[in-house]
Amino acid sequence: MIANVLAATAVAACLAGGPAAARETLTGSYLAARHAHNLNDVEAAARYFSAALRRDRDNPRLMEHAALNLIAAGRIDAAEPIAARLVDADPANRIGNLSLAVAEIAAGDFARARGRLADRGDGFYPLLGRLIEAWAAFGEGDLAGAEATLASLDDRTVFRLFSGYHLGLVRSAAGDHAGAVEAFETALGAVGAPPPRLAAAYGIALERAGRPTDAARAFDDGPTPFGDPLLAAERARLQAGNPPAVLVETAAEGAAEALHGFAGVFGGESGRRLALAYARLALHLRPDLDVATLLVGELLRADGQHASALAAFNAVPEDSKHASRARIAAAGELLDLGRAAEAIEGLEALIAAEPEAPQPRIALGDLLRREQAWEPCIDAYAAAIDLLDGLGIENWALFYQRGICHERAGVWDPAEADFRRALALEPDQPLVLNYLGYSLVELRRNLDEAKAMIKRAVELRPDDGYITDSLGWVLYRLGDYEGAVEWLEKAVALAPVDPVINDHLGDALWMVGRRVEAEFQWRRARSFDPEPDDLARIKRKLDVGLDVVLLEEAKGVGSTVAAPADAPAPNDG
Repeated sequence: MIANVLAATAVAACLAGGPAAARETLTGSYLAARHAHNLNDVEAAARYFSAALRRDRDNPRLMEHAALNLIAAGRIDAAEPIAARLVDADPANRIGNLSLAVAEIAAGDFARARGRLADRGDGFYPLLGRLIEAWAAFGEGDLAGAEATLASLDDRTVFRLFSGYHLGLVRSAAGDHAGAVEAFETALGAVGAPPPRLAAAYGIALERAGRPTDAARAFDDGPTPFGDPLLAAERARLQAGNPPAVLVETAAEGAAEALHGFAGVFGGESGRRLALAYARLALHLRPDLDVATLLVGELLRADGQHASALAAFNAVPEDSKHASRARIAAAGELLDLGRAAEAIEGLEALIAAEPEAPQPRIALGDLLRREQAWEPCIDAYAAAIDLLDGLGIENWALFYQRGICHERAGVWDPAEADFRRALALEPDQPLVLNYLGYSLVELRRNLDEAKAMIKRAVELRPDDGYITDSLGWVLYRLGDYEGAVEWLEKAVALAPVDPVINDHLGDALWMVGRRVEAEFQWRRARSFDPEPDDLARIKRKLDVGLDVVLLEEAKGVGSTVAAPADAPAPNDG
């Protein structure tokens, strides 16, 4: 596809009779745009696609790329005229029509937006298009039309979730609170744990329908380990006796809600550009939708655009319900940008402002763990644990992470206690089973239990190269070299460029007499940028062989045995 577009633009320039320099500028802009796109740099991609489009104004593919990246970069107004030209060239184009429909809703031209979306039929965003069309009908004052549009959606689970949620929002905005409760319950029936905004909207509708006890129960059904800030705010408001406000009051706010919801759905790796565009369009319609601003930051962070992500997190105002979460996320971006001192300072300020909240202390512990500041890390996690109101399965990661800090600090007994506490909370947690099992083998303690732990971890995560490596390396340490080779070969297949795993396989191959293959694996390990101590040991093995290295180590000369490959830390959520 890239080659086809490039060829088409180049041929168009040639047919136009432009000079070679102009063709090179077009080609250069396009190639720069594709490079930026592949690097997930939407701002540069928007700039270069726009530059290419200026040199080939009638190329619909360039129009679409330029419009999408401009929207994803937050330059909605700059994308609008390109979207209009794109729709002129391709009346069914999705991103062009969506951009224009959003512009029409923002301008209050609900009839035109409604007609645009209705005319495209189900081929145009069969779910998102209908949701926005319903809100355009609401903007026209046609409540029955809005409900009919939502009712036209089929009965697939995800459709029931979105149609029920938005029907509830429409009815809430119209003052039909009992009807809203019914619609929200339809949406709740389509999911297990309710999304926070659905739970909040449902609780508000219950409260306004005269059911405050049921509302309190809805607000208590938080979907995250530490609750959701919106639900927490609604719970506190209800307890204080203050009246509720609906989440959505206008058509523009409703359309923004639909776009934000879809941005969350498409936030995976393959759909992040489109998700970012949806989130930006949501903010164009409702700039105070802080949860969408937060999502923009999270999407940019996932794409490795740390400076842009930091700017998004910092754009969440201090008085927002999501301010604490944004400050924590900003600290993570500062660390990724090499500004650790600022990150720590920001988290310490947040801890001072929210002394009873465990989340900022957990975030500080995570940051210090990444910085390998083991003792302060332990203190931060301990302070967070002291603030927890009871422990549940979701808290296993906190003890696991503190256990790692204890172990890395060279204090084993507290480390083991933390790992076992994590397993008490979630007995089949593969990361904990792997770490504790391997550590016990290294310490020559409880070997049968340790081996069983690692085997169970492999059963739970058979495609995890790091855990598979641990089983192979444990077998090596126990003298089962043939078994070690079998599992380490599997580990290398799962994580082929990890230096530690390749090094381990080399050692096992050496011990079963496959010396040439062992040296090949050590050379591979050397090429994958191992840690300095590991690199020195690899070079020594290549010079004199593993037997000599082991003798030197037994006499206290040279490097120590390489540590196992670390499994990735769990997502802290």
